[in-house]
Amino acid sequence: MSVSDERPADVDPAVGWDPVEGFEADELADLDEFLRVCAELTGFDVPELRATGMAHEHHRTTLAHRVRDEHALLHLWYVGAWPGEAPSSARAHDQGLVWRTFHASPPGAAAPGHGSWAEAPPGAEAPPGAEAPLGGAGRGGEGR
Repeated sequence: MSVSDERPADVDPAVGWDPVEGFEADELADLDEFLRVCAELTGFDVPELRATGMAHEHHRTTLAHRVRDEHALLHLWYVGAWPGEAPSSARAHDQGLVWRTFHASPPGAAAPGHGSWAEAPPGAEAPPGAEAPLGGAGRGGEGR
């Protein structure tokens, strides 16, 4: 993730800065401006948001609601749905930024591969005694 800090120089850090504040709905009608604002809110840069494949769909969803609420925009990008609504598609849920944030796949969206359950996840230590494959010698696998 990368965060661009395009805050105006005269903003008091104690007060904070809202990249959506002061935008008219018509200003967010431009896809590039919408993505710039969303990049500020989400912490992902514009190319990362485009890489989800959801830029146009999320832009249409936002325009349909005509709301400039930063919480709703964050929810849309991270969860794949406008708050209080179901995801607009299974793809919207699967491409939610929440999965990219902790480097995971949404449940049921990506097959982990045959036998993946028998091995420790990448970067994790294997539990004691896990050196022998399941079903092998000493684990009740003989005589099958």
